[in-house]
Amino acid sequence: MMMKKHIALYLAAGFTILLIACVAIGAWIGAGEQERLNRQRERFNARALWEQRPFRDYRLVVEDGDCTYDVVVRRGQITGSYRDSCNLRARTIETLFLVADGDGTITPVCGVRGCACETHLRVYARYDPTFGYPRFLIIEATLRPNWRHQDFWQSMLAGDGVALCRGANRRTISVLYVAAAP
Repeated sequence: MMMKKHIALYLAAGFTILLIACVAIGAWIGAGEQERLNRQRERFNARALWEQRPFRDYRLVVEDGDCTYDVVVRRGQITGSYRDSCNLRARTIETLFLVADGDGTITPVCGVRGCACETHLRVYARYDPTFGYPRFLIIEATLRPNWRHQDFWQSMLAGDGVALCRGANRRTISVLYVAAAP
């Protein structure tokens, strides 16, 4: 009889610990999702501000990592350039919003070892309070194991481990100047 009480007590304790772990994991996932939704809402509001700006065509100066471009944008297309050390990698404000839209994207990385890894993209942005354009974007791409793909499990069984799915890349894009085009 005493043995049954101990077993019941252990089962109850185990169940309680499992329940607490599930609640904690759910809260952690929920907090991350809420943060992503807040960034999405902020991006939506900023884009609405940008669409209401008093000018259509604009001059744009951007520092993109280790290069800078100074371009004129007319009807959403780059039509002129004062300077472009980015080797034709210049973007418009509209395409910078598309970069920000990539926040939360998960992309399989397939190569010689199959699709054992995936890239998680996180984009942090700050927007201009007057016109809504992205003042800067911090783009973080993190390589992680692709638990959902059989190639990951095959590489694990082969002894490759998760070491091949590590690494991160971080890039900053800063908008230095935006004004109505001459």
